[in-house]
Amino acid sequence: MSWGALRGFMAFALVAAAIAVSWHKIEARPVDSTADAAATSTTTTTTTTTPVTTTTDPAIAVAATCERTATFVAEASLIPAGSNPGPLARLALSYWSDLAEVAVAESVIEIEAVVTYYQSYLDTAEPFNFDTVKIILEGDKEKFQQLVTRPAAGLESSRNMVEFLCDVVVPNQPSISARGFDDLEDRLLDPKD
Repeated sequence: MSWGALRGFMAFALVAAAIAVSWHKIEARPVDSTADAAATSTTTTTTTTTPVTTTTDPAIAVAATCERTATFVAEASLIPAGSNPGPLARLALSYWSDLAEVAVAESVIEIEAVVTYYQSYLDTAEPFNFDTVKIILEGDKEKFQQLVTRPAAGLESSRNMVEFLCDVVVPNQPSISARGFDDLEDRLLDPKD
């Protein structure tokens, strides 16, 4: 099976699964006829429904995802090479936050985990202008180490979903190898002349 055929099959399967889940939720709702409701109740109850923030139509969700992804990748490419990770991290936070609003409901939990990661990264690194040395010496080095040396929860699967649906690779999280971080920390905190 060719990559294109496999990708088409997977897109079809994703759409079918989303429709099945939506249909199941619709079918699970209790149904009262108007006559039964009038005969058993004499009081009037008003309910307010909160609008759902995620798109339920898979085709619309995919189109919105790909549109936002194209914009994100185009804006990310405008960031000058050699910049600190700040501009890309802020842009990524905005992108993933926006994507959580339009994605199919089944992927929102993982996307929200990515949003939480980028917010935590920015909260930890931004006060030190994303300078790893300053963070190790003056900031929350343990938290920063966890953020940059381990995969962000939900990011790999979310990036894979976007790549599969839109055939676009989005930038990965800011990272340092665990060994590189440890070596830098050792040199900074226990310098040997």
